[in-house]
Amino acid sequence: MNSQNETGAVGKRMLRVMAPAALLLWAFMAMGTTGTASSSLDGHYSSSGHVLLSDGTTVKVSQSLVFNKGRFYSMTRNAPAIVEASGRLETDLLGRASLVVEEGQVHGLGPKDQMDDELVFNLFYGSHKGARITLEQVGACLYGVETRQVYCADDHPNRG
Repeated sequence: MNSQNETGAVGKRMLRVMAPAALLLWAFMAMGTTGTASSSLDGHYSSSGHVLLSDGTTVKVSQSLVFNKGRFYSMTRNAPAIVEASGRLETDLLGRASLVVEEGQVHGLGPKDQMDDELVFNLFYGSHKGARITLEQVGACLYGVETRQVYCADDHPNRG
């Protein structure tokens, strides 16, 4: 057998091993990024309070979030704007949850409204189709990393 035939035989063996391994790896990664979160998060979450803006003023804010069978529905009210969003609740291989926005709208925000740039960014990001918002567990509450929003379970014993 010459060296060219040996190289071809080795390449075919490697292809037979590598192709199924790559397919399994792809399937494993796809399951880890598209699986829905368990129903343990199902329910109502909310928060309200004031946001301190960069100019030192504050605006009242209230937020509601509902999880139902791997889906989420949210509403955020920051005077004068209201943001609605809905989409999928996903978990990665380590069990970390994230929201994937499929639909969203911002209402009541006019060109004359004076709002903080960072607040406006968070409002629009949270309603943008395809946006991913990572959720971190903080006690009985969830923290949306990218939008800096906190949602606590409505039946949490320490809610006032």
